[in-house]
Amino acid sequence: MGILTTSLHRFYLAAQRRHPEVLYQGDGVGHRVALTFDDGPDPQDTLPLLAVLGRHQVRATFHLVGKSVEQYAELVRDIHKEGHQLALHCYRHVPFPLEDPAALHAGLVRSQNAIASAAGISPTSIRDLRPPYGIATSRTRSQLMEWGFRLVMWSCIPPHWMQPVGWSIRQVMEAVVPGAVIVLHDGHGHGKRVAEIVDAIVPQIQSLGFEFVTVEEMQVQQSQVIHPKQNQGKV
Repeated sequence: MGILTTSLHRFYLAAQRRHPEVLYQGDGVGHRVALTFDDGPDPQDTLPLLAVLGRHQVRATFHLVGKSVEQYAELVRDIHKEGHQLALHCYRHVPFPLEDPAALHAGLVRSQNAIASAAGISPTSIRDLRPPYGIATSRTRSQLMEWGFRLVMWSCIPPHWMQPVGWSIRQVMEAVVPGAVIVLHDGHGHGKRVAEIVDAIVPQIQSLGFEFVTVEEMQVQQSQVIHPKQNQGKV
């Protein structure tokens, strides 16, 4: 790791310790990483990404925007059919602290229902949520948890929308550690670039002995570490 990457790694570990209820990084047990995507579904960006993930037989987690889900329900079905986890990002891409709590809750429930309807699954199974821009005050975190959501942040988010592909690939590879949560975006015209990044990093990460898991799987492992007594006897 470079100096910056090492500093970021320490920052995310410290954030995980301060907020164990929020997933920044997995527990580090086993060589597992989570590949996640924000801002979809998008008709231009999501399909090329799904093709790359399918070719490598890798499952990922898609944090979806409710308004886009309502427009492109067939893409949500495609994501689900490929075995990826469906998760929440927002209904509209506005920082949560700027939203009226009642409107925020209504938008998230509307997004849950839209995703569930498109994929034919239960709305209550869609719990993992990444706030837009990763912005969440302590009050917002408390509200989201009261509403039954699980907050997901990240340990790696290369600014791929504003730099050469090679830089993003290098930044991801430098940040790959057990439990890493990687964020890329499949919206706003970033799809071709992100598909290229994923096509490059997946075989490299696998060559290091890492397994790709969904956020849901990482959350389960995290819960077992945080609350081991509550999980004793569970299969």
